[in-house]
Order: sequence, then structure tokens, then C-alpha cells
Amino acid sequence: AAWGISESVLIAAVITVIEVAGLLIIIGVASPELIQLQAVAADFSALAEFGVWQGIFIGGFLAFYAFIGFEDMVNVAEEVQHPRRNLPRAILIALALSSVLYFLVALAAVTSVSGTQLATSDAPLAFLYQQITGKEPVLITLISMLAVINGALIQIIMASRVCYGMGKKHWLPAVFAQVHATTRTPVFATGVVALLVLIMALWLPLETLAKATSYFLLVVFSLINLSLWRLKKRQPHPAGIIRVPTWVPVSGFFASTLFAAIQLIQDLIT
Repeated sequence: AAWGISESVLIAAVITVIEVAGLLIIIGVASPELIQLQAVAADFSALAEFGVWQGIFIGGFLAFYAFIGFEDMVNVAEEVQHPRRNLPRAILIALALSSVLYFLVALAAVTSVSGTQLATSDAPLAFLYQQITGKEPVLITLISMLAVINGALIQIIMASRVCYGMGKKHWLPAVFAQVHATTRTPVFATGVVALLVLIMALWLPLETLAKATSYFLLVVFSLINLSLWRLKKRQPHPAGIIRVPTWVPVSGFFASTLFAAIQLIQDLIT
């Protein structure tokens, strides 16, 4: 992340291709069960129970952090060629492809292994691969480790650019806005962010981190949608921007706020 944006993007792109290959391996070994879909059809009757829906909601809240990253592209807009054209395309394409992969992997999991077995596993994808193939999941484990590294790299780049921007606006000390003469990266901001990531990774359990991240992001998304709603009221509108209907930020605000509020109430009750 401190070396340079071009080098970071290259490394992230290579690891992302490896990650996608790992997910395709999981989908491939589970393809016979995916074609039949018998297990899913048999389990639909259980969804009538309130406890099942409650579990799905809690699981969805924890999994929300898996969709972070699409908005991170905006934080490096100044380093993108033709950002007005390429950024919207990149966000929509990445969101669509990731959603399809997530759906197929989840479908492969519930059609191949029982939910009880998955719930007791600390490494569900590795367990899934082992159960289906009967082989040790060495390759899937290595790919999972690369995925963690890649996620950390992207988040460090994103957060350091946020700190850099805040430093330029004097919302943080000016040292955060300093750019290295050779690498052209905010080295100090990158170091601080990397240290914070390391501390949280070593100190907090994974579930706690996922839940805190989801809460934080939902609050941020609520505020962003409110900001967009207010910006849309301003006249004249800037030239060359994507114009979205007012219901988009309004519905985004209520959905994000409601999701966070329901989970907060759930946590307070339990």
C-alpha cells in the first residue's frame, strides 16, 4: 500500500483472480447438487418458523460487511482514468458479478452440507470442499488466506486516502496529507491505518469485527443517502453527473437505518 497505487492495484487484481478461481472451484465440485436443488426445496418448509427468519436476518447483518469495498473505488477516483465513465461501470459490474458468485456459493453450501455442520465449522468453504471431494482443503485454505490479505490491502489503501483527504482539509493533522516524493503515496497515513487494522485484528474476535463494521457502514450509508438527497435539492445541478430519482437516496436511508435499528434492538434484547 505504501509502495504505490499501480503496484497495489496489480497485486490486488492478481489475488482477486485467484479468489474468484477458488469460488469457482467450490461451485464446480458442488455442481451436481446445484443442478438437483433437492435439499433447498426440502428445507423451504422450515422457513415458516420465526426463529429461522430471525437467524437469517442476523446472518444477513453479519454478512453485510462482505459487500463493503464497492464504495471504496470512489476514494481513489483521482487516480482513475476517465473516472466519470469508468467508476460507475466498475462499481455496477463488480457488484453484479460478486452478487452472482456469493449466491452460487451459498446455494452450493446449503445443497451439499447440512446447516448444522456448516454452523459448527470455523472454515465453512474448506469444510465444504473436504466433505464433497474427500480431499484435504489445502488449496482452498491458501486461497482464503490470500483473500484476507487482499481485503486488508484494499481497506488500507482506501482508509489512508480518506485520512489523506481529511488531512488536506485540516480535519486531521497535516502530516496525514504528506505524500512521499518517490512513491507518491501518503506513507504516514498508510502506516497509521495498517497499525490500527493490525491492532483490531489481533484484539477483537471476527464476529465482533464483522458486527461493528456492519453497524458503522450502515450508519455511514444512511448519512451518505441523506447527503445525496440534500445535494439533489440544490440548483443548478453539476454538469456531467449521473442523475438518480429522489426515491433512491430516500429508500437507501430508510433501508440502512431500519436494518441497523432492528439489529441494535435484537442485540439489546439478547
